[in-house]
Amino acid sequence: METTGITPAAAPGGRIASRLWAAARTEFSSRGYHGARVQGIAKRAGCNVALLYRHWASKRALYVEILKSIWMEGSKEIAAQLETSSGAKGVVSAYLDTRMKDPEASQIVIRELLDGGPFLREIIATDPTMVVPMRRVIEVMRQGNGHALRAGVDPEMAVLAVAGFAALVGAAHEGAQAFFENGAPSSDGWKSLVSDVLLHGLEAR
Repeated sequence: METTGITPAAAPGGRIASRLWAAARTEFSSRGYHGARVQGIAKRAGCNVALLYRHWASKRALYVEILKSIWMEGSKEIAAQLETSSGAKGVVSAYLDTRMKDPEASQIVIRELLDGGPFLREIIATDPTMVVPMRRVIEVMRQGNGHALRAGVDPEMAVLAVAGFAALVGAAHEGAQAFFENGAPSSDGWKSLVSDVLLHGLEAR
């Protein structure tokens, strides 16, 4: 799948390494960690497996590096957007914008979460500062933008839910087009609908 918007973070220098990096993102996004094969990555990159192992010690090492880069780049993008917006509306918008710009990254995140997040937990255990950007987002959610959170809403759980839902939308909104009878909405249409659901719910009040 071709990605747009965000350039994959931490892509290594060198033509072959960059090709392998892009190929690995595609392989992991379409097959997940367990389904991905180093042979498949090498084939997508148009080179042999030996070249992959020249840059990364293992499939695991490559996957962890890619997953960490997605987390870090997404955190930077979200933080940049929240410099000019705040509250629940700003958080929802920032997450949706970030994840919808990079469907491959979103698919990798969703597959990781469906597997129980073992590598995300490993990354955070190794480097606890990785959660600092999310802590800042939680504070933005708590502070509001002139609109207080509904009573009983926990800001931490709300941010985690928004983050997961945004990744799901980023990964699936293109594939869901076949289900629309009168044409699928644009990316902006998806964002508007999902934002409305997240901020206001489904039931009329």
